Amino acid sequence: MVYDKLVRDLVPKLYEKQGKTCLTEQLENEEYASYLIKALDSEIFDFKKAFEGEDDELAVKKMADLVQVLYAILDLIGVEHSSFEKIRLAEVQKLGGYDNHILLKEVND
Repeated sequence: MVYDKLVRDLVPKLYEKQGKTCLTEQLENEEYASYLIKALDSEIFDFKKAFEGEDDELAVKKMADLVQVLYAILDLIGVEHSSFEKIRLAEVQKLGGYDNHILLKEVND
C-alpha cells in the first residue's frame, strides 16, 4: 500500500514486527516542513471528526497527536517548547483565554 505520509519514528519498526517491509525516506527540512503542514491538517481533521462525534477519549488522543505535530514544527524552526509556552501564556495574559465562552457578534464605531 502506498502512503506518502509523514509518520512518527517508530511506525516503520511496528510494521516490520508484523512481518511487513517499508520503503522510507529521510526528508530534508524544506520538504519535511511541507509534510508537517499536511500532517497538521490531517490531525486537525481527525480531531474534529472525533470531537464532533462526541468520542472524548479519541478526541483527546487526536489532540495529543496534533500537539506532537506542533512540537515537531517548533523543533524545525528552532523554538524551545518552554519558550513557546511562555509566548502562549503571555498571549493569555494579554488577551485572556476562552474560559467565558464569548462569541463576538459585532463591533461598531
